[in-house]
Amino acid sequence: MISTEECNRARAELREPSDGDAFRWAFQTLLDADDLDAVCAALDLYQEWHAFTRHGADNPYEPYADTVREVARGLLRAEDTGATHQSALNAMLSLAEAEDADLIAAALGNDDLRQDACFAASSVLMDTEGPSPRLEAALFAVVLDSTLDIGEREFALVALCDSDTADDLLVRASESDELRLQVVAAFALATPRRIRVHRERVARLAASWPEDAGFYAREVRERLAGFHSVYWTSARLDDPRLRRAHEELMFPADDEGCLQAFLTLLRSGDTVAVGIALDHYRASEGLRWTLLDESAAERHLPEVLGRARAVLRRPPSPAALNPEYGVGADHLSALDTIGVRHAGPGDAGLVAHLIRSAATDSIRGEAVWMAYGVLGAAKAPEVVAALRDLLFDPDPRWTGVRDRAVRVLAEKLGPEADEILLRLVRGDNRAAQGCAVYHLVGAGGLDRHRDLLVEIAEGWGNRAPASPGDGDLAEMVLGGPHSTHWNGHRLADPDLHLAHRELRRPASDAALARAFRTLLGSDDPAAVGIAMDHWAHAGGHLRRLDAQGRALVLDRVREVLPQPPTAASLGPDGGPGANHLSALDALRVSGAAEVAGLVHILRTAVGGRVRQAAVDTVSSLLEEAGELDPTLVEALADLACDGGAPIEIRVGAVCVLGEVPDGEGALVRVAACPEADVQVTAAYALSRSEAHREVVERLVASWPAEWDSWEVRSIRERLG
Repeated sequence: MISTEECNRARAELREPSDGDAFRWAFQTLLDADDLDAVCAALDLYQEWHAFTRHGADNPYEPYADTVREVARGLLRAEDTGATHQSALNAMLSLAEAEDADLIAAALGNDDLRQDACFAASSVLMDTEGPSPRLEAALFAVVLDSTLDIGEREFALVALCDSDTADDLLVRASESDELRLQVVAAFALATPRRIRVHRERVARLAASWPEDAGFYAREVRERLAGFHSVYWTSARLDDPRLRRAHEELMFPADDEGCLQAFLTLLRSGDTVAVGIALDHYRASEGLRWTLLDESAAERHLPEVLGRARAVLRRPPSPAALNPEYGVGADHLSALDTIGVRHAGPGDAGLVAHLIRSAATDSIRGEAVWMAYGVLGAAKAPEVVAALRDLLFDPDPRWTGVRDRAVRVLAEKLGPEADEILLRLVRGDNRAAQGCAVYHLVGAGGLDRHRDLLVEIAEGWGNRAPASPGDGDLAEMVLGGPHSTHWNGHRLADPDLHLAHRELRRPASDAALARAFRTLLGSDDPAAVGIAMDHWAHAGGHLRRLDAQGRALVLDRVREVLPQPPTAASLGPDGGPGANHLSALDALRVSGAAEVAGLVHILRTAVGGRVRQAAVDTVSSLLEEAGELDPTLVEALADLACDGGAPIEIRVGAVCVLGEVPDGEGALVRVAACPEADVQVTAAYALSRSEAHREVVERLVASWPAEWDSWEVRSIRERLG
């Protein structure tokens, strides 16, 4: 028997795992526990992690899948005790098998479990070959039950759509008077297999729906329209035989007719027909969607690729042939078909020629992408030369095609591309420089060319080029953020500059601590501010690194707060008083009550940002300590009554006063202010106590009718 204490230790371990193996013991402990709450927690945790797998993550509890399934089955067979069946069904979302159909069908009759049971039923029907009569009947009973919420009925019908044997039930559902059910049923009947039988029915239903019938209706209409092509929707097939083949390809009666129509187009001498065939082969909504046996398309891959390469060897199609895409639409279809996946060393000459002579940027861009596949198999020198010439073309425009060329070289050649990329880094085209730096760093070039890249990145200041991907280019090179309130400021002292660089990308914990102390202990206000910014906002690693650091930071905070505000030129992002902003941030995360400094800032700060930061810091101190020093309460009240301060900061000060246990006296004083926002916020806080009812009633009686915010309405409700 597993004790309650063991279960609690297991829960704590799963919340914050201590090492690589302990979490497995903890998960197994919860699964084996007699406490049903502990068992349900394990089942919920399994499914929670399984949900992450759709984003590429691994489920660390996957080795326990069979055990989790058996435990869930046991719970479903037992009498429901609260949330046990819900957790069991939750686990079954990813683990249910054909033999679980009856258990899930039984759960459909429970009002509290019906939605989860529908989801689990979908998993069973999707992975089961052959009919599941009881489960399908139970789902359809929910669909037909007009006493249930329409959303639950729709969930049941969506689950039924995953069955390969429920065609008759779906046809019956399509006759429902409920539009939502009718649309979902039609969506299920519009799959490639079913639409061959039910096209007329689905078309008739779709014609009766309003335009705004929702997502499923849009999908149905698109399927009824069929997939024409990618690049040839505005072109015309003149040959009636080819038009019939295209029609059969879009709306086939069977797989054999579909393939025959495809080959008729592919093998014709008609440019448009060949382009349409290539588009259908490449597009996910084309031939592979239409065929029931997708492998039948794979058998024709060599012929398709041969035809695509033949298209690329001839001159591009004329613009008159394709009004929408213009010249070279046939090259686009062929390049899309070959792409990265099917390109090989034998395509090197063809790709190099296309990069140099492509009729349009779109064609050139697809040729560059095809080069990715060529260089993956061989370091084709003619392709590398063509990409290099493209990058250093005299045309000053930097386009997405060139972006792609840099990526191809960096990712496929690695260090062998450094010579080309470094020319771009040293050049004066900022877009090219940013793109080259991004891909060079991504390909490991920072270790090979650190000094040059650091020099370039520091030269950007706070005006780095746009990054081709996510993130800040300067941070990619220099490390974690420059600072919070001093961005773009370069420390003039060489030792401080090196310390700042080390702080951003430390070689070790010892180097990090040394750099931090160097900056914090300097006489340069910007260096001190940068150190405080890192203390406050660098993920807490500095605060964990050095137990004595907190005392050193607080000492500097006490020195900085009474000092005059630094000039705006020192902190380009922070404006005047960046030194005070950094000190307040450091004080806030330290949780210390530096009363004198805070009072000084609240009364004298220049600029709204500094005063707002001071109010936020006082609020944090109040939340942590539960009380405020009387001098801080008085300073907040003075700020709230200061007609020269921004109204939003004054209101913020009143909100903090409203949370102070002994702040009613200050609130009464503030409530006398003439400004509506300040007065109403103070009255709202006072209205929570009967002791100040008379004061609040006098205020409410004096308010004009146009004062009708939600706070005013709430105050009146409190007064009755």
